[in-house]
Formats: sequence, structure tokens, C-alpha cells
Amino acid sequence: MRVKTVQINWHDKLPIFSVDFDHNYTNTESGGWRFATGGGDNNVRIWRLRTPEEREADAQQPAVEFLASLNRHAAPVNVVRFSPTSSRLASAGDDGAIILWRQMDEPGDEPETWRPASMLRGSPADICDLAWSPCGRYIASASVDNTVRIWDAVEARCVQVLADHSHYVQGVAWDPLGAFLVTQSSDRSMRTYRWHADVAAARKPGAELATQLSVHFSMPRVGQENKEAAEEDQLAAAEDAEPEMDVEAGAADAEADSGVQQRPAARRTQRLFHDDNLTSFFRRPAISPDGRLVATAAGVQRDKASRNTCFVWARDGLLAAPVLSLGGHAKPVVATRWAPCCFERRAGGDDWVGDGERGQSKGRDPDGQGARRMMLAVATQNSVALYDTSLGARAVGLMAGLHYAAITDVAWSCDGAHLVIASIDGFASVAAIDQPTLPVAAARCWGAADGVTQEVAPPPPAVVQPRDALALAAAEAAAAEAARLKGKKRLAPTFVSAL
Repeated sequence: MRVKTVQINWHDKLPIFSVDFDHNYTNTESGGWRFATGGGDNNVRIWRLRTPEEREADAQQPAVEFLASLNRHAAPVNVVRFSPTSSRLASAGDDGAIILWRQMDEPGDEPETWRPASMLRGSPADICDLAWSPCGRYIASASVDNTVRIWDAVEARCVQVLADHSHYVQGVAWDPLGAFLVTQSSDRSMRTYRWHADVAAARKPGAELATQLSVHFSMPRVGQENKEAAEEDQLAAAEDAEPEMDVEAGAADAEADSGVQQRPAARRTQRLFHDDNLTSFFRRPAISPDGRLVATAAGVQRDKASRNTCFVWARDGLLAAPVLSLGGHAKPVVATRWAPCCFERRAGGDDWVGDGERGQSKGRDPDGQGARRMMLAVATQNSVALYDTSLGARAVGLMAGLHYAAITDVAWSCDGAHLVIASIDGFASVAAIDQPTLPVAAARCWGAADGVTQEVAPPPPAVVQPRDALALAAAEAAAAEAARLKGKKRLAPTFVSAL
């Protein structure tokens, strides 16, 4: 792995708030990877990351090439996101407007020419984050007016407003399988919404395309689930050894003798996320490319010395506690991002969610060839940690000290070989990552052509009952900890000064 901060004039030395790669970029002449940045100068700028061959041939040139500047916003641009089905670009910021950009086939003063295709207005406050639906027709926007708005990008109108949060909504993510959305807010909650993909219903006034599925504020303190399970096992063993009796009658007699009504012991819980005192504009969650895992930002774990963490939920446990806690960070987590592709599994590798007796299901293995390896980037205010789902819950790489100010966003190239890191200090860093196995396209059950959804419908998220899900989460967390203690060999990344 090689990482370097590219010293160019990204946004007139003003903060860079967002970055995103165009995964549909196919330029056979120049090659490379195209990405966009949004900054404090009210502009969106398009760049091309040069190929390794170009960088080696001319080491004096920067690793990126300027392509275009998009100037229509009236305030800083907080987020830029490319459509998953085309090269359309959505941008939004403090002016409350979402602009959809399209590349034009016409000459201009810049290498590429982009024009606004449409503008979505209706949000009265700053927009912090955006997420496209996998079909490329809908956009979810997170705003500081405590709402999430669902927009129809084809008809350029708002189809629903989700007003369940009680404070700024700072992050939103859309399931790649099109079944649910995830939002995060400074009210210390993470909410999931079931998505009912019906274009005809969306055209009806008052139609609810998204309904709340779950909300997470707190969970039992670390280790308490295992302790309670052990106490229940001991109690069951004692009851088996004793003669049978009417437990309810015995309890009633005991209460009558004492004259005091017995109350169940209160369960100790802990808050999952930082409150609104966290000095960050963003809490950006992310969903893995196969839809199995949900990673969240701004996690806090009070039972640990280093309390900042990234909580991970399983798709079939959205009502339960998180299955993993990726902790040990010195600063709060502000953004998470999965590589858009999966990778072939390592020999002897273990998976976060697991398989076989640990609950692998057909919903988690859509291609029938076993779970793929995936990469997750967790960005804190001063570092970026890389995680490999086949190597347990410890980071396989850490990039720190790259920027003088807080990190705001990260983005992966389509093949998972490059990671761009944006910062408030006005600069961006590029990391080249040597993956040990080949990338594999993630299975999708959505397709689109010109914004029209195909006939294939996404499966709904499998949701287990809260009690069973909690037991499953505890078992999987214990299994992950056992795998970590085996002393598996980890990658040892080496940092160099140039690409």
C-alpha cells in the first residue's frame, strides 16, 4: 500500500467536503479513474486519477488530472455522488439544492463539459449527505432540518419526507439490493427504513414508499448478554436437578409471604453513538456491496479505554444489537465506505458474518459460491483504517498524519485498488492498495436503463425477532473475538512517500 497527499489547488485552498468515484467511467483512450470533489468554494470539480503506468512514466506530474469545474451552487458543496447506473452526478450543499449533472458531447475550455440536467428544490436547510437508489431513479437526501427526503430524479420532485429524527440528519445510505435505507443523526440514533419500490405508487399523492423498520439508540453493555445467558443456563440446570413444581404458583406464594411485589432487574445499557457535541458535519454510514453488512459512524463504546468505534449490523439482524464493534480509534468516526466490489476469498480466511453452523443463509450467498471477501474504510477525524472481512475485526492498514485538519469523506475506485481521502485542510490524499486476490463484481438484483427499473425485484431484508437476533449477535461477536485471539497473521502495510 502506498499513500500520498496530492499537493494541487483542489478547491482554492478551501475545505473539501466530499469525494466520489464514477464507477461507470469507460474512457478507453486515457484510462484511469474519474472522480468528483465538492468544496467550500461552492464548486464541484471533476478529476481523473492517472494509471500506474502514467505515474511511473512521469513522476513529476501529480497523480490526478483536472477535467472540469461545475459552478452552479450558491453555497459550499457538502456531498457529491455518482449514480450507480450511469455517469450522472448529484451534488448538494448549504444552499439546500440538489443539482443533477450530465456530461455533454460538446467542445469547451476544459477537457470535459458538464451541464445541469435538472435541479431538485424543496429542502429549506443545508443538505449533508446523499444516496442513490440502486436503480438510479431515486435519491435520498439528509438535511439539518431533521428530515430525510426521497426524490424522484426522473420527474424532479420530492415523493416523501421522513421526519422521525429529532436533530440534524448527517448521513444516509441505500441498500444495494434496494430493500432498505439507513440514516444517522446527531440525535444519537441510527434508523432503518423499508423501501417499497413501486414507481406507480410513487406517483400517488401521499404514498409512503419508505416505512420505518428499526431504530437504534442503545444496546446492552458489552459482555452482559453472555453473562445473562450463563445465568440462564445455570438456572435451567438447577431446575432440571430439582423435582418439578409450579414455578408461577411458587413465585406468587413468595410474593404473598414477603408482601412486596418483585420487579425484574434493570438491564444496563449503553449509548451507541456520540451526541450533538461531536464536532463534525457528517456521520456517513455505508452498506456492503452485497448488502450483508451495515457500517455506521460516530460509534461510542463506554466500556473501553478507547471509546470511539464503528458498529456493524448484519442484514438479517437489523432489529438486534450490532454484530461487530471496530474500535480502538483515537478520534470519532465520521465516514465509512465499502469498496464497491468483492474479492476472491483468501485460503483459510474467515468471514465476519460466518457460514455453516454460524448462520450462513442463502440470502447471504446469492451466487452460491460462498461469501466473498470485502474491504471497508473507516475514516475518523485524523486517520483512515482499512478492514478486511476475511481477517477478523482488526485493521489491516492505518493511514494517519496525512492532513492538518479533520477528514471529511473517502471513496474507492471501482476495482478497490485506490482510495481517495478528502479533508477540511483543502487537500486530498490518494492511496494505492495492492489487493492479494482478484476483484469480483458484487451480485445485484437491480438493473436500469434511462432511469427505468427492470422487472427483477429486490428481496426484502430478512429481519429476525429481537430476542433471537440478540442471541445471534452475541454468538457472532464471541466467535469473532475467538478468531482474533487465535493470532492470525495480518497484513503489514508499508507506507512510501510517492505513488
